[in-house]
Amino acid sequence: MNLKERTYLWYIAVLRIYVGYYMLQQGVRKFQRDFPKGDWIGRQIGDLANVDLYSWYKKFLLDYVVPHHELFGYLVMIGEIAVGACLLLGFCTRFAAIIGLFMLVNYFFGPGMARGGAALAQQQTFIVAMVIFILANPGRTLGLDGLLFSGGAAKVDSADFTEVNKTLDEIAK
Repeated sequence: MNLKERTYLWYIAVLRIYVGYYMLQQGVRKFQRDFPKGDWIGRQIGDLANVDLYSWYKKFLLDYVVPHHELFGYLVMIGEIAVGACLLLGFCTRFAAIIGLFMLVNYFFGPGMARGGAALAQQQTFIVAMVIFILANPGRTLGLDGLLFSGGAAKVDSADFTEVNKTLDEIAK
């Protein structure tokens, strides 16, 4: 919360907080259900043999994700918790949004394409939100980015230099 610099990002900060809360909530739910050890591919995407996905993405899922489903399950769960917490707190907002964008594009190609409808629309909406977060950096308003990364040095008024200028003028005479 940088209270000295006037920013107009409060409306994007509200969106950031909502998206962060949603992603954190999804990650915590996955943690509570022991998501990585279950059949999350079947629940989230469906039967990969019968699902209509892009051929290159289906090949990626079959060749890499399915053999290492537990590792990818942990990556999804931890990624959602980390991105959600960072967006919720406004900490490293751009970096978190980049990671979140990568995750959401993969959700778009996997569960979004497989299910269509509302799941696809939700992924598209969150992808647009992540792009906005990358471009606008709303962590500066109502977030830790504004406190931690405000430029490093304290801002000084020009009025503070009047006394210094007077002293320098007297010395110069």
